[in-house]
Amino acid sequence: MEQAQTGLQNSYDRVAQEYAKQFYDELDRKPFDRKMLDWFIEKVDGLGTICDLGCGCGHIANYLHNRSLEVCGIDLSSGMLKQAQQLNPNITFQQGDMLSLNDVADNVFGGIAAFYSIIHVSRLLVVDALLSMKRVLRSGGVLLLTFHIGQQTNHLEKWFDKRVCLDFHFFETAEMKDYLQTAGFELEEAIERDPYPDGEVQTRRAYIFARKP
Repeated sequence: MEQAQTGLQNSYDRVAQEYAKQFYDELDRKPFDRKMLDWFIEKVDGLGTICDLGCGCGHIANYLHNRSLEVCGIDLSSGMLKQAQQLNPNITFQQGDMLSLNDVADNVFGGIAAFYSIIHVSRLLVVDALLSMKRVLRSGGVLLLTFHIGQQTNHLEKWFDKRVCLDFHFFETAEMKDYLQTAGFELEEAIERDPYPDGEVQTRRAYIFARKP
């Protein structure tokens, strides 16, 4: 596991600058994703700080911050965190691994937005990651989890002309709902959408809202 996480971290460190250029403004082109985030905002109203988990360059955190939420970001990649902090100087970012979140206390977040960050967690470790998320959520806290729908794992060794070693895991919606329930979450909604014809990978996507009891 440690070797896989190191490879993930190093890969995103290498592509961080190019990734930020490509994806920082992607929500401008994705009205459905904005609608899901707006719904998330309604659900976490008054519950406290929101964590953008696997924040990358911080564009989800920025969207939430611009709507007057107290927000922070956590990512495994120091390169990504550097981009996120430069692009979002008014938001706090820190390094962390969603499989453990050792530097985060119990019951501190009112919500977690995990946009396509679970896709780098193997099936054997998904429940561990979800248990880690549940630990740091307050009672009643909301998780918005998004991922690509399918059963395959796509391996990437070159991205933005940089050498990487990345596995992208796809999940079925029913499968992820089972993982969430195993981790002790209460399911609220599960929504799927087809890809936009331009500007994103052509995969179906799932958005699941779940709550810590």
